[in-house]
Amino acid sequence: MTAFTCPTPDCTSTRKAGQYLCWDCWDALPATARRALSIRDDLATARLQVLHRQLAAGTSPAEIEIRL
Repeated sequence: MTAFTCPTPDCTSTRKAGQYLCWDCWDALPATARRALSIRDDLATARLQVLHRQLAAGTSPAEIEIRL
């Protein structure tokens, strides 16, 4: 299985295909953000984009907010 770099800045871990983040960064997300990102519906792509925008802006995983 192919491994990809975790999109969290300053994280050197890898993630598998189909994972949004590495396990450590995923565990660092607030429970509400993990629940929101786990929903598979028409807004799933939008929630993923919100996650990536916040990470690119330098927000730590523990401070991520997903409200879609």
